[in-house]
Amino acid sequence: MIRKYIIQKEASLELRNNTSLFLITPTMSVLIIVFPILSENRFRVDDNLFLIVELLFLILFTTLFSIRNPLDEQRLVKELNFGSIQKTDYFYSKTIAELGIFYPQIVLLLILFSGFTNTSLNSSVFYICLSVLFFCINAIMINLFFQVFTSFSNRFVQFTIIVPIYIGFAILIAPLWLGVNQEISNIYLLMYLGITLVIYAFTNFYLRSTR
Repeated sequence: MIRKYIIQKEASLELRNNTSLFLITPTMSVLIIVFPILSENRFRVDDNLFLIVELLFLILFTTLFSIRNPLDEQRLVKELNFGSIQKTDYFYSKTIAELGIFYPQIVLLLILFSGFTNTSLNSSVFYICLSVLFFCINAIMINLFFQVFTSFSNRFVQFTIIVPIYIGFAILIAPLWLGVNQEISNIYLLMYLGITLVIYAFTNFYLRSTR
């Protein structure tokens, strides 16, 4: 069950902490602006290099976004028990809240990257937006799962495991952004949808088995 007040709370915390909106995103924007200058002082970047670097920026931004506000597991358990909230409700509500915060920033950074490197992705806006949406949902669910439902207390250990997963998600995006034909693009989107459903099914099974 989606709890509206959890979504509102997460959004207000994000605006109050300003970690993502006013620290991580501007930092990434500056890196994007500086990149064309560092790439042999060329204003136009080669398309292949553009795609590789854009995927690296995507992975880096996702990692920074994931570690911006680590969850305090003990405090979280107390709050959930006090409010009689199931972990299932919290997990899905926070996933939606994170998606509402994370997805627009990813789209903004992609627009900035294309503008300042004077290049564009060889794909339609529909495929780009949908692939990024799947990437965001999967990355958020994986990150929250590791934070809420595992006993890893060391953040380095968590992200030693999580970052390779992010890389795998990003690799699936590459063919879509390269502008392959529509049939192959549809196959990759179906693969991404399948991965999303598998992660959702596993998470849902785990949530129900641990209640």
